[in-house]
Amino acid sequence: MNHEQPRAGFNRRQLTALGLASAFTSACAHAPRAEPTCNDAFYFCFPIFEFARTAWQAAAPSARYPEGRYNRLAHRTTLADHTARSVTTPNNDTVYSSMRLDLSLGPIEIDVPSVTDRYFSVALMNCFTDNFAYVGTRTTQGRGGRYLVTPPGWHGSSDIAAAVHTIASPTNDAWLLARILVDGEDDLPEANAIQRQFNLVQAPSPLPPRIRPTTASDPANLLDVVNEMLERNRADARVERAAATLAPWGVRPGIQNAFAQLPADRREAWNRAAAESLHAMRAGFTAQGTSVNGWSYPPAEIGSERASDRVRATVALTGLAALEREEAIYARCDHDATGAMLEGSHSYQLLIPGDVPAQAFWSLSLYTAESDGRLFFAENTLRRYSLGNRSPNLVKRSDDAVRILIQHVQPQTEAGNWLPTPPGPFALVFRFYLPSSPLLAGTWRLPAVEKSVP
Repeated sequence: MNHEQPRAGFNRRQLTALGLASAFTSACAHAPRAEPTCNDAFYFCFPIFEFARTAWQAAAPSARYPEGRYNRLAHRTTLADHTARSVTTPNNDTVYSSMRLDLSLGPIEIDVPSVTDRYFSVALMNCFTDNFAYVGTRTTQGRGGRYLVTPPGWHGSSDIAAAVHTIASPTNDAWLLARILVDGEDDLPEANAIQRQFNLVQAPSPLPPRIRPTTASDPANLLDVVNEMLERNRADARVERAAATLAPWGVRPGIQNAFAQLPADRREAWNRAAAESLHAMRAGFTAQGTSVNGWSYPPAEIGSERASDRVRATVALTGLAALEREEAIYARCDHDATGAMLEGSHSYQLLIPGDVPAQAFWSLSLYTAESDGRLFFAENTLRRYSLGNRSPNLVKRSDDAVRILIQHVQPQTEAGNWLPTPPGPFALVFRFYLPSSPLLAGTWRLPAVEKSVP
């Protein structure tokens, strides 16, 4: 299902006035049942918890940054490798620029560069982990400009210049994440130069959350963190819906020690739900979409406020900050053509056709799965974590098809097509950036991963 993301510069009130707001009924379509289960409560809470946990990890006060880094730009100037552990399922194709926003005391004004010679996107996410605005190749044809990100209920100011574009955030807590395509290590200086063109014009002093997130396996900490976040973001209609339907499970905006106040049977239910839900989510968010030739494709609503709580929670665990399908599609493979789990003791090949429907670029990455389901790059001596249409020394066939060799030992030929595997189990993720209609419509699919002889 195609869904056009509103472009930056239009807020929800403007869309309502234009009669285009029906898509924003969002999670209303997935409102909790009259008698929600504890698992329902966990799926609702987990994305908010992960948003807060990763924000705390990235921006909370520390010995190096005693005032914290909320409302401050941070740049990752190198490509992610096996040591990148801050966010699950990193990519090796782009550098990132990031800012954790606290809009509770007012808007943030930022200059975004124009980038027309490569793919780039600036995505903004609310505290539920839904993307709500983009600037970049797809939405603004690479044009940047000055943007004012405003908090809920902000009514504007007469001294705002006409050239400033306004983006209305649905929540006080938000995340700005920019991706800039890099064509290998030699291209890093150019990409880093683009990062330096981001400029934070003005930002209020932050009032960040006070409760430190530890682990979602601890329902007491999870509820404390989520209840604080809900209180900070009451403007979003989901907060009141959750307060009305999930209060019996301790989801009560602004209330601390809610877990301890629950009856014993409900505390026991929370412990079971946390374990059961996390186990179910480890299969990855693509498992809740469609599967063809051993590749799982995500549900249509991924990355948007139309997603169900369970989809949103699974994305938060196995692909936090995933973009919407119009921006990127992620396909995951854990099994070969026979249905056997991918295992580093075997050798495989994937024949990628020459007509991959990705208008920006495509890449194939290899990961190992942690016990909690999060995916990270597998260490290898070649320091090669992905291959794509921009990879140097990639051997193509006459029809532009590419045979990727997925194995532990270096092949005798086509070494440029070799994706090294770890000794044990692994997973593959194929990224299509700016997918075209055959992929969006489901008429184009990847072939199966075949076992081969090294």
